[in-house]
Amino acid sequence: MLMGLRRMIGLIVFGCLLGSTAIAGYEECSGIGPREAYNFLDVHGIKACFAYTRVSVKNEGKYSRDPDGISLYSVISSENPKLVYEFPYAGTAGAITDAFFLPVAGAAEEMLFVIHRMEAPRSWDSVGNIYNVSVIRREGDALVLDQKRTRFFDLGGDTVDGQGRSTYVYPYKDQKSVEAAVGSPLFQTIVTEKKIKGSILEKTFLYDGGSEPLLQNSSKTYLIKGDSVLVEDSMAGWCKVSYQAKVKIITKWAQCKSINFSASKVRHANQTG
Repeated sequence: MLMGLRRMIGLIVFGCLLGSTAIAGYEECSGIGPREAYNFLDVHGIKACFAYTRVSVKNEGKYSRDPDGISLYSVISSENPKLVYEFPYAGTAGAITDAFFLPVAGAAEEMLFVIHRMEAPRSWDSVGNIYNVSVIRREGDALVLDQKRTRFFDLGGDTVDGQGRSTYVYPYKDQKSVEAAVGSPLFQTIVTEKKIKGSILEKTFLYDGGSEPLLQNSSKTYLIKGDSVLVEDSMAGWCKVSYQAKVKIITKWAQCKSINFSASKVRHANQTG
């Protein structure tokens, strides 16, 4: 599902701000798009303007008017607004649901976390909305997307099976869940390119995939409660695990919610055994 979402949406890198926040003056952000999408933010002299922007899609030689997209602009005194990010767009209505700052291990300053949601197109297999979380840090006088931390949260939408039973829930829909993730051993391990040991909590199905899980086909392979795994990657609530079977090591993707990391040991990415 993740790969399918990414193909249809086309993620675009963005930048924003960090530090103590305040409402920016209307003048700095006026004229950017038809209307604001979220409260303006002012961080160390850089204004961040979240604005709805017009989107036109060409279909059979004619342009159709779709719901507005959302873009983020930075405004520095005496300079024109600069486009720094266009939020994921799938031809449906979207919104910024929250933006907040959190301390991050290993970082000198707090980073900005932005939660964005959009309606899932009817043709998609998601139920409800599609969510994504983006992480922004300051680098000198610039604001940049933190690639590793943003990838950890990625994007996703809840799914159910043919009987209406939940098969996946995107875990980072609000500040509380994001804050918990940022303070977790899993987050701190993955963004520093290390591996972490975990223990399976329940019967857990495994999925193929390289850099991300491939969820199009149902899986028949599973682990059971008590199985030990080594996690080397994580995105959108999925963990890439390695399990020592009788004759070989199995490396596949499983839902992180089914793994306990409370007694975990962290390893560098090049360590084995």
